[in-house]
Amino acid sequence: MSETVLMKKTRAAPVPPPLTDGDLLKRWEDTWQAALSVWSSFTMLRAPTFFREDAEAKADGMAGEIAAIRLVDQTVMVNLNTIRGLGIEDKALEVLAHEIGHHVFVPANMTDSARMFVIFKRVYSTLPANVSHMLGNLYGDLMINYRLQPSPPRDGLDIAGVYRKLKESAERKKDASGKIAPASDVWKVYTRTYEFLWKLRKETLAPEGLGDDYDGDARLISELIKHFSGDWLKGVKRFAYIMYKYVYQDEDAKRQQTFVRLGLSDTERACGCAGGDVLGAVPDGLTAKSDGELSDDDGFDDLISGMGDDEDDGPDSTGRSKRKVPEPPNTAPTKEGIGSRGQFREPFEYAELLKGLGLNLKAHEITTRYYRERALPYLIPFPQQRAPHTMEPLAEGTESWDAGDALDNLDVMSSVLRSPVLIPGVTTQQRVYGLTPGNDPARVPVDLDIYVDCSGSMPHPATTISYLALAAAILALSALRAGARVQATLWSGAGQFETSGGFIRDEARTLGIVTGYIAGGTAFPLNVLRETYRNRKPGDPPAHIVIISDDGVDTILNKDEKGTLGAKICAEALAAARGGATMVLNISYNNWKAEAPLSKLGFQINRVTNWEQLVSFAREFARKTYEI
Repeated sequence: MSETVLMKKTRAAPVPPPLTDGDLLKRWEDTWQAALSVWSSFTMLRAPTFFREDAEAKADGMAGEIAAIRLVDQTVMVNLNTIRGLGIEDKALEVLAHEIGHHVFVPANMTDSARMFVIFKRVYSTLPANVSHMLGNLYGDLMINYRLQPSPPRDGLDIAGVYRKLKESAERKKDASGKIAPASDVWKVYTRTYEFLWKLRKETLAPEGLGDDYDGDARLISELIKHFSGDWLKGVKRFAYIMYKYVYQDEDAKRQQTFVRLGLSDTERACGCAGGDVLGAVPDGLTAKSDGELSDDDGFDDLISGMGDDEDDGPDSTGRSKRKVPEPPNTAPTKEGIGSRGQFREPFEYAELLKGLGLNLKAHEITTRYYRERALPYLIPFPQQRAPHTMEPLAEGTESWDAGDALDNLDVMSSVLRSPVLIPGVTTQQRVYGLTPGNDPARVPVDLDIYVDCSGSMPHPATTISYLALAAAILALSALRAGARVQATLWSGAGQFETSGGFIRDEARTLGIVTGYIAGGTAFPLNVLRETYRNRKPGDPPAHIVIISDDGVDTILNKDEKGTLGAKICAEALAAARGGATMVLNISYNNWKAEAPLSKLGFQINRVTNWEQLVSFAREFARKTYEI
């Protein structure tokens, strides 16, 4: 009897139809809350902006990109067209969680993003700024991806799966000439690093045929990522040194970065401003240099010394150039730079940094911002004077309270007595107060009338630190903080001055004047002093006159354009000001002839021997001169 064997015919699993644009968008939108929870259930960010086509994404610089975050307004942007092209439609959780990681971990804010950029820029000083942006992006991605998928993996995230898809895409993606573009050296060591971090078999993510040099550096980077994951900014310079030779070889060969070609530049525009208040987007704390810029990297000399060889040009067995790679510049500070001046950027360095971050500001806006930030740590309580009485509030009755008024102003008792039904604008009431003299004396802030010498012998505030501008900023901000008003005047030669034209409380206008530059002759603006106090009323607050200059201030004793002696104008001004007058002068020699007549007029003369001493004066002058 023959035995018949029946074989069951197997069928291949049906291929699911491709997702429509609407389905793909909904899948990624629905994944957003889960991606936030990967970091913390308390993580809060606005919903991402999704682009379906490159044409939509172009205005935000997202054409060809996968996803990105803009730290200015904490906006995550996702290009679904690139997602489709790379075949990672099912990796919504991984991609979105990665972008959130740039918000909560690296770089987390614009200030740290800028500090990281500065460190890379110093190491790659001879290369374009986009190289520093790219390396910062790579470093941040390594930190975030290792946090999201440690070894062994957790939370069900498959970050490695995203890079498998990226490898497939890189191996089939053609360049402008129609050829498969070779992987860049940076991409090779970068993907090999992930294989060490995640304990994957070689060539799982990295291209084939990588030599021992790639293995050694990739292993070193993986250990660096693990070691500095708790304080990532300290590892930036070390990462930059290790990557230097690979970056240089790609630049030397004019090789397009695989990283960029695949659309992974997700923080290059992190500090770019989407519009509106560009000045408000400038991160704080950038006038001071970071620890990474000021400290040495002990133990890295052996790495730097091994970054090149003396062989002739030409490819080796792995196809890499044998041309000697120059060493990265020495970024360790000299002994001269350890002092307070060496710990801050010069104004021109600050301007270059903001421009490198993509913040398009006018030159003088940058200068003003610089001196404002430098002045803030030195602010002092501005002098106040006693007035006869304080003014205390006196209840005078009630008036209607509407929904647009402050809730604190609502008088519930009066409203309920008027009607048990509270209807905003109809039955609701608020208390009206007047003022009545109290029993205690009041303190009145002294207005500041400041004159800053800006003749040709003075430093330019936009290029090198001007301690005249810094001292003026300290005094002006201190006065404004105390509730006083400020008149600021920048002066140089005859008719060469800029003034606020009265006492104001406009911080931007005031700082804009004292940080300006004229660079003409030397002639004190007697007309401004004369007109300021000609009609000063007895009931106006007292004003203190401060003049910052050198021996050229003796022009204040000359005649004005009407032929009136400067001494007469000064005497009348000081009498009307009623708050005193101070001159801070950089004069190192004795027997200055103008000192006696100016002191007789009522000016308190304070000499300094260098401009840097102005900062100490600005902090102490109010306390010494007006202690009550």
